[in-house]
Amino acid sequence: MIATTPRMICVTGGIGAGKSVVAATLRLKGFKVYDCDSRAKQMMQSDPTLRKSLTEILGDGIYDADGHLRRKETAERLFASDSTRMAVNAVVHEAVRRDITDCLAECHDSLFFVETAIPAASRIDEMCNSIWLVDAPAEIRTTRACIRDEAERQHVLRRIESQKGEFSGLPAQKSSVIVNDGTAPLLPQIDHLIETELNKPI
Repeated sequence: MIATTPRMICVTGGIGAGKSVVAATLRLKGFKVYDCDSRAKQMMQSDPTLRKSLTEILGDGIYDADGHLRRKETAERLFASDSTRMAVNAVVHEAVRRDITDCLAECHDSLFFVETAIPAASRIDEMCNSIWLVDAPAEIRTTRACIRDEAERQHVLRRIESQKGEFSGLPAQKSSVIVNDGTAPLLPQIDHLIETELNKPI
C-alpha cells in the first residue's frame, strides 16, 4: 500500500467567531487538530533551538534558574520595540511551521487540521491544501468575546478591526466559510466540508 500525505486544512477565524468550537468538534470526530497557540507556548518552554533563538533576541534572564520561561519579563522585552517583536514572531512561526511539518509526516489519517488565528502572518496558509474560515457577524462576535473574556466592548471591537487584514488576503480558491451565527447549524457544515475534502486529490 502506498502511503499518502494527508490533506492539511487550516481552521481559522477572528475573535468570537468560533474556530475553537469547530476544532473541538473535529477532535470529537477523531481528527488530529494541531493547536498553534498552545503548541507555540509549549515549544517556547521546551524546544532547545527556539529557546536559544529567543535568548539571543531577548537577552539573558527570560528563563529562570529552573529553565522556566519568565513570561512577564519576556512580554516586557517583547513589546519594547517593533523590531524585537517581529524578530521573536519570525523565530516562533518558523519553529511552529517546522513542528507542523513533523506532525504531518507522522499523521496517517486522510485529513490533518491546523488551528490558528494568524494564518497569513504565520504563513501557515501557504502550507495548507484548504482553509476553513469560521465567521459570524461582528455584533455576535463582540457579544461572545465580551462574555467569554469579561472584556470591554471597545477592546473587543478594536481587536476585530485589527484582525481584518489577517483574513482578507486568504486565497479564495482554497478557502471555505463556516457560518457560526447561531442560526446556521455547525455540524452539517462541518460534515459537508469533511466529505468535500475527502473527495479531493492530495
